[in-house]
Amino acid sequence: MSEETGSDLWTSARKMSGLGDERVATLEKLIGFNPQHARAKSLLAIILANRDAVANRSRALELARDAIALRPDDATLRIALARLMGDGDSALEEKRTALESALEIDPTNLEALVLYLTSSKNCDESTYENIQNTISDQDVNRHYELGVYFRRRNKERCKYHYGVVVRVMEKVIADTGRDPKGLHSKAKFWLATVEKGGEGAVERCPKEYVVGLYKGFAPTFDHTLVEKLHYKTPQLLRETLVSADGARPEDGSEGGGEREYSSILDLGCGTGLSGLRFKGLLGKEGSFLGVDLSPEMLVKANERGCYDECFCHDIETCFNIEGVRSRAPFDLVIACDVFVYLGNLERIFEGVKGSLGVNGVFAFSVELLEDDKGGKYNYICQTFARFSHKEEYIVQLAAEYGFEVVEMRKCVLRKNAGIDVVGLLTILR
Repeated sequence: MSEETGSDLWTSARKMSGLGDERVATLEKLIGFNPQHARAKSLLAIILANRDAVANRSRALELARDAIALRPDDATLRIALARLMGDGDSALEEKRTALESALEIDPTNLEALVLYLTSSKNCDESTYENIQNTISDQDVNRHYELGVYFRRRNKERCKYHYGVVVRVMEKVIADTGRDPKGLHSKAKFWLATVEKGGEGAVERCPKEYVVGLYKGFAPTFDHTLVEKLHYKTPQLLRETLVSADGARPEDGSEGGGEREYSSILDLGCGTGLSGLRFKGLLGKEGSFLGVDLSPEMLVKANERGCYDECFCHDIETCFNIEGVRSRAPFDLVIACDVFVYLGNLERIFEGVKGSLGVNGVFAFSVELLEDDKGGKYNYICQTFARFSHKEEYIVQLAAEYGFEVVEMRKCVLRKNAGIDVVGLLTILR
């Protein structure tokens, strides 16, 4: 391959955006012809890790280490390796060594300084001082990372860095109409959690946050939720449906009825834990649909085989997509441990109301906001980034959208840091 052709491939790969197959193939081809191309190896490592951090981890790390060996004096390659290492204890030593080397090469490299600080369990004040002397308001990515780092360490610093992001990105959005990384909505949301914001602060978790959260969480989600957090919302919600709507008991015991549902919609279906519990209520010719915002979670749900079809979509607007709209009306719409990511539930109630058939049932859970803790607010975003709702708010929405409250049941849904999380199971018709 000529030098010019190799240069053309590198130029093409850099001009491409995202994590697509064409970009990967271009970089693979370039590296095949020129194994000494350090930057191509580093870029490919980053792309592979972002495509699937678990499956591609070994190859990505190998490429990143090769790149450093080829260009040991390039600080950016060491920073790229550090980003690939993650935050686990097993990788921490190599990560910090890579960053220390990067800072020896370029002592004022802001990205390396921030990564070095945020890889420490305890704040290194000298490193933070160097950051303060280097950072500007326009360095919004670094301010965001600092906000994340200080969220559980220093409330005032956290508020400051997130505040910079919100202020700067508001101007960017006003000037360009763009915020491709969703920094404004994420920073505004996290500010609300630090301040325990009420309904006037934020109405929902940013989509980018939810997708990012479950991208890494999906492989261990079921084990963590069931074994560690003692999650039992789907089981409890089905039991409540048995008593409230005459649904068939899961174990065939007495106390319920024989009602089956010809069409069920599971909002925020995740990996299908709720699907496992509710599939037995489906009639022989019935249809069971799942909707979730996370593609990684839906992979697990499809592997379970609970649903006839799954859709990767925001649950607030899923009622308008063809695959869901064409299956309406539904006999039953369920939502287990999903509204913790939404404060304002008006759009959900409106969508469900328009999608239910005659005698259709809406069964869901919320984490309960006790009256003495919520003040004047109907919902608040807790410091651990989950919304809780007042019972009064749910009753109010039910009346507003023409639902009959069939049953409301307070119970423990799961654990959080060893503490019972009290929720409200609701059956509306």
